Amino acid sequence: MIADVARAVAAILESEQLAGLAPTVSFDAPKKDWAAARTTPTFNLFLADIREDLTRRTTTLLEIVSDQGVVEYYRQPFRFYDVTFTLTAWTNRPEDDYVLLGMALTALNRYDYVPPQFCSDTLTAFLNQGHALNMRVGGKIFSDRFATELWSAMGSDYHPILSVVVTLPVAAGVPEPAGPPQTMPPKIAVSDTRSSATDEIRGRDPKDPDKGLRTRTRAAKK
Repeated sequence: MIADVARAVAAILESEQLAGLAPTVSFDAPKKDWAAARTTPTFNLFLADIREDLTRRTTTLLEIVSDQGVVEYYRQPFRFYDVTFTLTAWTNRPEDDYVLLGMALTALNRYDYVPPQFCSDTLTAFLNQGHALNMRVGGKIFSDRFATELWSAMGSDYHPILSVVVTLPVAAGVPEPAGPPQTMPPKIAVSDTRSSATDEIRGRDPKDPDKGLRTRTRAAKK
């Protein structure tokens, strides 16, 4: 799934003839040896972080319904993870880096989510379930020191970073059987200990739910 997200973002970038440079997209870590081996204008889309958005965590179980409309299973709701990439531009001149990165910023900001035409079959399945792959571009990454720490770890020359964050839904838990379907109407009996009377309330008949909501009978205890 994560590789599909990376390929989708790369497809957006590669669909643009940015500044006439027609750059390629690389997923390699932007280390010094990688930079030295590069021969063409390149976007580096580096996976920097994956973490759950806990503000979207819920506990309400979801129903899995059969073709007959019967609840067969319950499962946990999807959890949502922010997949963070650092996007950098690499050309032979700093001025071209800036132009390329600015054009990428414009291209990605056309969308608030990853469009379906750039999604693989795996991501399309999420879209068909009603989940948009939200995309945020150019936000702060974790801390003000992240960029310098990244380049220090890579041992490479500093390049300005454009953050790209895509929220990915991930299925959680294992479906649990819902139990056998209801075949008889629900019934509640309430007894009055003082008058020895009993009220009985019946719900809808599952075999004929449109027949009536409920009936009530009243009988005295013997």
